[in-house]
Amino acid sequence: MRLILGTRRWGLLGLMLMFFFSVFPSVHASTLQAIESATQTESQPSSAAPDYAALAALLADPQSRAVLIKELQRLAAQSPNQSTAKAKDAQQSSAEPTLANEMALDTLGVFHALGDAGKTAWVQINRLLLADPSAWDWSAVSNHAWRLALLILFSYGVWLSFGRLIRPVLLRLDQWTSAARARLHLLRLSVSLTATALLGVLVLGLIYVCGNLLSVWLAGDLASALLRQTLFLNAFILIEFIRLVIALILTPSFDGLSLFPIKAEQARFWMRRSSRLILLLGYGLMWLVPVIRENWGGDAAQIMTWSLAVIALVYALQTVFSQRHVLRDCLTSLAARQSSGMLAWLFTALSHTWHLLAALYIGMVFLVGLTRPVDALPFVARGTGYTVLIITAAMLLAAIMVQLLGGEIHLKEQHRQRVPLLERRLNIYLPWLLRTIRLVILVTSIALILAVWQVTNVFNWLGTTAGQQLLSTAFDVAFIVIGTVIVWLVLSSLIEMKLNGVSSHMPSARMQTLLTLFRNIIAIALLAMAVMMVLSEIGVNIGPLLAGAGVLGLAIGFGAQKLVQDVITGVFIQLENAINTGDTITVGGITGTAERLTIRSVGLRDLNGTYHIVPFSAVEVVSNYMRGYAYHKAEYGIAYRESIDEAITYLEAAFEELKSDPAMRGKILEPIHIPGVTELGASSVNIRVMIKTTPGDQWAVGRAYNRLVKMHFDAAGIEIPFPHTTIYFGEDKSGKSPPVYVQNLGGTPDSAG
Repeated sequence: MRLILGTRRWGLLGLMLMFFFSVFPSVHASTLQAIESATQTESQPSSAAPDYAALAALLADPQSRAVLIKELQRLAAQSPNQSTAKAKDAQQSSAEPTLANEMALDTLGVFHALGDAGKTAWVQINRLLLADPSAWDWSAVSNHAWRLALLILFSYGVWLSFGRLIRPVLLRLDQWTSAARARLHLLRLSVSLTATALLGVLVLGLIYVCGNLLSVWLAGDLASALLRQTLFLNAFILIEFIRLVIALILTPSFDGLSLFPIKAEQARFWMRRSSRLILLLGYGLMWLVPVIRENWGGDAAQIMTWSLAVIALVYALQTVFSQRHVLRDCLTSLAARQSSGMLAWLFTALSHTWHLLAALYIGMVFLVGLTRPVDALPFVARGTGYTVLIITAAMLLAAIMVQLLGGEIHLKEQHRQRVPLLERRLNIYLPWLLRTIRLVILVTSIALILAVWQVTNVFNWLGTTAGQQLLSTAFDVAFIVIGTVIVWLVLSSLIEMKLNGVSSHMPSARMQTLLTLFRNIIAIALLAMAVMMVLSEIGVNIGPLLAGAGVLGLAIGFGAQKLVQDVITGVFIQLENAINTGDTITVGGITGTAERLTIRSVGLRDLNGTYHIVPFSAVEVVSNYMRGYAYHKAEYGIAYRESIDEAITYLEAAFEELKSDPAMRGKILEPIHIPGVTELGASSVNIRVMIKTTPGDQWAVGRAYNRLVKMHFDAAGIEIPFPHTTIYFGEDKSGKSPPVYVQNLGGTPDSAG
């Protein structure tokens, strides 16, 4: 609010200078005619100067104007070739409206406008240099100066008095807002700022009404003085209202009334710089330029406008670049506090480029002022307002999308158990969808801003055939990609539901293996179809691509017969349900557990922990120990002196004890089967035993049964013999055996007969 409480010295000096210029009298008509005649004579030495009064009279008379139009039509008809060529060029250029052509035409238009502005400025400067200062009536300065000075003193006196009177109120509002709790702080802040703004607008309205009454009284019968005073009041009201709004936003003297967390020093800096710029442009364009146009003519007014624009450009650029490090640090700290990675990146990028963007905006406003001097201020105001609205709407829409699609998705526990991979897939796909939506919002916002500033209108180009084709292709590609992702999510989720079991019904191992293979096949098929459809939409002829893929596949088939044999054998093995993941099998001479199964090969883990990959082309026989049921088949040897029937009895007793074991009871399918003696061996009589078990449990059952057999045989004294060797020494004719020599390693050899 410091700007309300006091004025700046340089502002008052500027006001004094401007009203000094505003009281200049009008230039004599003869002087203006001499300037125009001299300028035109210099630029057209071979022809006489045109009579503007005669031309104006000619255009004012309807009959003369009609004759002039007919004469111009006759002259145009005499050169049909040139007009026809131009028409053809225009038709050709309009028949092929492309975005590049429109941008090129707009760029050329800007440069042409700059060139024309430069030429016009040079002509106007020459005219002013040829003017005679002695023709000006300097005596009128004192007649208008005191009236304007009184109006300025009244306006700023009332406004400064309001600032003094409202300061205690602002202090109370600052304390009232600062003492509020966090929940009520925003409400009290809004009430305080709204009340202050209403009071300021009320005082400005009072100054405007009373100032107009005072201006009418001071001007009397002088219409020129009344016009200058009215221009000052209009500029004063608009400038001070803008400064009031900026003061309410920044509030450098009251921390409790601040809308943004900005330091008081920085707030005062931006208040000071923005006020100077507003005073310069406001009083310059709304007061000084119209007065100079009235007194000195359009040339002087246009040169003053350009001078003000150059001064404002230099001042604004110097302000921006002097504060680039300060605002960069603020944006960097703001980016560090963001939870969203996209917003953090955006603030980080903005912290390093904000001064370049601001300089670009300032330069664009300057170019608009040069190329469109008539409606520059309304155009800039309208473009700036629409730009702010577009950026605000884009940020709001992006924030809504972040709220809807941002963050991780957490499914319910029952859904997570049935489809465990769905949550992870959604958390992968949704961020990409959010990034795509943000990119679309960014591109659309840039296109809207370019259209508002009339740089180029992308939306007009989108209405052409090429633009509609591009939009159609983009929508088709997006539909294909999104549709493919949705179909993949649905099919993969259904397969996972089958794999994880529904209603406590788990699928078989064969079904699990086939479903896993089908999921991989579906993924490959969907990806291939999506790629082909996208290529077709963007204009790629996929016919030769498909034919080439077929020829390539045929060549690969001939060149990789083993691979083809692997795949074909693997397909039939899966169809015949020969192998499932987790089965204990023997393939290619290797026995182990099948850990990984594809169409081409099987991965085995043997008892030593070694992992083997066996291609199906090397598989001739598949031995699966996990189909239906299994047998523990073993042969138990007893000594020749033992009773076979007694041994069988103890074998059956060991089996009965095995069945009573809770850990083994569920693995035994049938009673023990003892076929009998299978072999009379060299040192034992072998008895075969067969126990039917669940598949894969035959080894565990066999180990437990062997333990019990040993225990029962030991308790009954049944010998499980070691291997016996019989040595025959032979006999002579008398029936006597040769002597056997036995050597005692600890003494002398003995002999025995």
